Amino acid sequence: MSESLIHQLQAAVDKALQSKNTEDGLKHLATAFSLFSKETHRLENAYMMLQHRFKAVNNELEKTNLELRKKISDLGVVSSYLDNILKNISQGIVFIDTDGIVTTFNPSAQKILEKDESQVLFTSFWNNFADDFFGFSMKTALTLGLSQNLSYLTLNSLTEKKEIEVLTSFIMNCPKPYQGVAVILRDITEVQKLQLIANRNDRMKELGEMAATVAHEIRNPLGGIRGYASLLYRDLENSKHLQEMASFIIEGTKSLERLVNNVLHYSRPIILAPSQTDLVDLIKELIKSLKVDPSFPSNIKVDLHLSQNNFVILVDKHFLRSALLNLIVNAYQAIQDDGTITISLLQQNNFCCISISDTGQGIADKDLEKIFSPFFTTKQKGNGLGLSESYKIIQAHFGSIDVRSQVGKGTTFTINLPLKR
Repeated sequence: MSESLIHQLQAAVDKALQSKNTEDGLKHLATAFSLFSKETHRLENAYMMLQHRFKAVNNELEKTNLELRKKISDLGVVSSYLDNILKNISQGIVFIDTDGIVTTFNPSAQKILEKDESQVLFTSFWNNFADDFFGFSMKTALTLGLSQNLSYLTLNSLTEKKEIEVLTSFIMNCPKPYQGVAVILRDITEVQKLQLIANRNDRMKELGEMAATVAHEIRNPLGGIRGYASLLYRDLENSKHLQEMASFIIEGTKSLERLVNNVLHYSRPIILAPSQTDLVDLIKELIKSLKVDPSFPSNIKVDLHLSQNNFVILVDKHFLRSALLNLIVNAYQAIQDDGTITISLLQQNNFCCISISDTGQGIADKDLEKIFSPFFTTKQKGNGLGLSESYKIIQAHFGSIDVRSQVGKGTTFTINLPLKR
């Protein structure tokens, strides 16, 4: 109610009270009631307008709230989507903000760098890593806003050596709290292993073809040399000294023939005759036959670690036995004094894993890439076909064979055979 109206009402009431007769008093009271009614009507209209305005504002607020809830829901979906990508992507992602705080450290990064999220996340980068851990100065990159070229990192863990591809990018087109260096890590150890296997297979194929050609070319003249040397041996019966020299030629041709036959045998494709075979029985029989062999050293102990009493798998029993025998013979020949050969059999996912470990002299790093190549050997006596033949047999079974070795400590060959083809 306005101050002017209050004064008018007060004046009308005062006049009504001061009136000398009833008629004047009623007249002034009627004026006061008329003013009051007008103000009441005005207030009522104002209230109605406020109600309408309130409803309109309330509707606007509800509409805004619905839009906000939808945006929050959409943001939650996007956040969950991005979080799932970060959790399941094979590349490791590490983000370091301009203050040097690690704000993103996904599970792949944990696996590659072998550090737990709780140890690294939301702490200073330099608490867990050297400044040049990724091959460049992190302080310089954050200060100058630099992105680095593609680089490679070698990590030596307790179980294996990892080769990591490192790609970095400085994020700057965003508010300052979200600026920083994004590091993307890709474990290329398996890729390099596959590349090595592919190169080895190509090399072995070429060597096999070349060896087969050379063996055929050698075989014919070799037969003639042996024939003529045999005739000389017969005709020199009365000259023992010359006959002995002819016998050396004959023995030499026999050695060459054995080598030629081995080469031709190696160059032929392996044709398997698979059958259901109990690997536990196969390994036990193989070890039993080895121990009764006079050439097997008595100072070497054989330990068997078999995960179960039987392990039936579809393989060619005779070829697989030959491959295992080559590896075991290679193992005990690597042991110079007392030592142990450990043979393990277990199932890992959809693969049967057979590992053969020895406590021998080990294999130098420069030789590891060559040991499955035909004719490569570090032994004084040996033609270098044993390990390459084992490699061919395992490949024919759609399996793989890996080797880990440390000079002076020993070597482990691991065979992985698929349980289902």
